[in-house]
Amino acid sequence: MRQPAAEPVRADGLRLSWLGHSTGRRADGLTAYSEQVVGGLSGRGATVYFHHSRSDGHELSGRAAEEILWPTAHFKTVTMSHPTFRRRMDRWLQTHHPQVTHCSVSFTLDDGWVGQAALAAGCATVATFHLPFGQPGTGRATVMRQLHRFWARRLNSYQRVIVFSEDHLERLVQVGFRRERLVVVPNAVDADVFAPSPGQLRHLRFPESDLVVGFAGRLDPEKGIRELLAGFRAAELGSGARLLVAGAGSLEHEVRRAAAQDPRVVYLGQLRELRERVDFWRSIDLFCLPSSAEGLSLALLEAMATGCAVAVTPAGGLPALGEAGLELDPLRLKDSISDQLREVARAPEMARLKGLEARAAAVRHHGLKEMLDRLLSIYQDARAQLPSEGGTEQP
Repeated sequence: MRQPAAEPVRADGLRLSWLGHSTGRRADGLTAYSEQVVGGLSGRGATVYFHHSRSDGHELSGRAAEEILWPTAHFKTVTMSHPTFRRRMDRWLQTHHPQVTHCSVSFTLDDGWVGQAALAAGCATVATFHLPFGQPGTGRATVMRQLHRFWARRLNSYQRVIVFSEDHLERLVQVGFRRERLVVVPNAVDADVFAPSPGQLRHLRFPESDLVVGFAGRLDPEKGIRELLAGFRAAELGSGARLLVAGAGSLEHEVRRAAAQDPRVVYLGQLRELRERVDFWRSIDLFCLPSSAEGLSLALLEAMATGCAVAVTPAGGLPALGEAGLELDPLRLKDSISDQLREVARAPEMARLKGLEARAAAVRHHGLKEMLDRLLSIYQDARAQLPSEGGTEQP
C-alpha cells in the first residue's frame, strides 16, 4: 500500500532576510532560484524580506513581506554595492531583527561582509553558492578554481553554505573551505507547474514543424551558443525543423544575426514570466544545453519536468541523467550536436520516451517540496548553533 506523502514543513513565525535576484529585467537560474525560495517559503508562512538590486526591477512584489531595493553597479559579471550599503544594511538588520539571513551568492562583492554583519546582529547565516565549474583539465576549469578560491574566503562568515552536488562540495574543500559547513541540496523544480501539456507557442507559430529544438538561458560563450547554432545548421534537418533560442547575453547579436539569415532559427528574447517558461518547454521536442561550465541548471530541470528530451554535456554539476538524457561530447561539440539532432529527427518516438524518462528523474530527485523542507531544516540547525540560542559554534 502506498504511503501518503508527508505534509510540507511549515515556516510560521520565521523571519527570513533573503538576498537574491529579481526577475524584472533579467531571467536566469539565479532569478528562478529566488523566485522558488521567496514564493515557496512565503507560502509556508515565513515572513520573507527580499533584498535585491534595484536594476533587476521588482517582479516578486506581493510575495515578500517587504522588498528592499539596493543601488548597485555592474561590471561584466561583477556586482558592486553602493558606498552607503554597509551602513544602511547594518541599520536594517538592527531594526528588523531577522532570525536567518540567507544570501544567494553572488549578491554583490559585499556578500562576505553581509554574513559578518548578520552574525553580529544575532542572525543565523546561510549562503547558496551557485558558481559553475568546468570539465577537469580545461582552461575554464582552471579559471573557475581560482574563483572558488576567491569566494571561499568570503564564505567563511556563513554558518552553512549550500552547494548542489558532492562534486561541487569537494571543489570548495580543495580550496580550503571547511567541509563541516557545506551542505548538498540539489536544485529543485515544481513538477506540478512544469508538467507536460500541449504548447501554445508551437500550436500558434509552428504547427507544421516536425522537430523543434530549444535553448533557454544566458547567451554567453560558455553556454555553447555558437556551437549550437553551427551544429543545428550542419545537421541539415530540412525546412520543417526549428531552433528556438530564448535569453540574453553577450552573444545576443550573433543569435539575432543567425535568425535573420536562417528562417528556421527563431529568437524569442527573454522569458521573464513563469507562464512563458512553462509554455516554451511544452513547445519543444529537445532541450539542448551544450555548456562548458555549469552549476546545476534550473532550465534543465524545468525542461525535464515538462517532459522534454534533453541533450547535455557532462560539464559541471549537471545531474547524472543516465538513460533519461542524451550526452554531448565536449571535445567535438558542434559535430556531437549535429549527430544527436539527426538521431532525434530519425526517431521521434525515442525523443518522446526520453522526455518521459527525464520527467520521472526530475520528479524523483528534484522535488521542490523536499528542497524547501531541507532549507528549513538547515535554518533550524544554524539557529540552534548561535551562541544566543544555546549553541557554541563560531564561524
